[in-house]
Amino acid sequence: MKRRVEEVDYDALDDTRLESILQITNATSREANPRFNDFGLDEFRLISSSPGRVRHRFLAQGPEGEVVGVAEGSFADDGSNPDRLRIQISVEAASRRAGVGTALLARVVELAERLGRSTLQSWHYDTIPAGRAFARAMGAREGLQFHDNVLRIAELDLHLLQRWNDQGPTRATGYRVEVIEGPWPDHLLGDIAQLYFVLERDMPLSEGVEPREWSAELVASMQAHYRKLTSSISALAFEESTGGVIGLTQLLKRDSDPTTWIVTTTMVDPTHRGKGIGKWIKAAATLEALSRWPGAVYQETGNAFTNEPMLAINREMGFEHELTTTDVEIEVDLARDFIESRGVQMGGATGT
Repeated sequence: MKRRVEEVDYDALDDTRLESILQITNATSREANPRFNDFGLDEFRLISSSPGRVRHRFLAQGPEGEVVGVAEGSFADDGSNPDRLRIQISVEAASRRAGVGTALLARVVELAERLGRSTLQSWHYDTIPAGRAFARAMGAREGLQFHDNVLRIAELDLHLLQRWNDQGPTRATGYRVEVIEGPWPDHLLGDIAQLYFVLERDMPLSEGVEPREWSAELVASMQAHYRKLTSSISALAFEESTGGVIGLTQLLKRDSDPTTWIVTTTMVDPTHRGKGIGKWIKAAATLEALSRWPGAVYQETGNAFTNEPMLAINREMGFEHELTTTDVEIEVDLARDFIESRGVQMGGATGT
């Protein structure tokens, strides 16, 4: 059966067409994590155009023109990792093992070759065996693994959090913590960008991956973008002697899903660790969220398997492992060999 694949611009699609893509996105997200609450159309448009990346999208259509699969190839807009293309391929469950994923991969490979990129990067979830099987079938190498962890807010140990918060000034003399609801003030964005810059060079990354560049302008653009459909609470740690931001954690709540708080980041500058600042800021933000965001059920976060200090803090808070994400990569020429071995025509718009 022929499958037509075309490149599309999400911003140019009408609501009806984009809704068919959203259905696959939501179904795949629920398959990865049954707790997931579906994105609405406006929310999907927002997350599909977040700052910092250049994106190319492809749709696979069935015989009646219905969307049966989607793919994306993207890269950071700062010039980092010029040899790599980050890809994601999703195929509706009923259309798997019918060549749809391979046909989408063919278009992504053509894109990589057109852009002069030699390596494809992606990921799979342990909760979606089909994705793992597809990656292994093409010979992709598995790399860094990440925990997605969750806790029930009703089971939070409030005495533990209060102790971390109360002990913070004593354990970390010369520092202070401030809690901010909403966007970070403009005068702090340079410090926060520098913190991201430092931490991305310290955090675990897959082999060969470069951390991106950060600027106050990028941070401002990102938070303005996500503010449109989310609320946030942050705890920032400051060094008293310099006034600089040396630690940060942020909780995000989708306006469409009041049941879940998402920990977007927790980071402490490496030169200021060992003083309990990570525990202090996590406690301060969580206690504030409990007072301002009643009715939530879950708090969720993600950590690399190798980030033992943060995993230890999260385990002590009560987070439990929910699913595993594994980074994978493959050279473009090997991906092309796989595609051709499956009898899919390169340079065309169809697959079988």
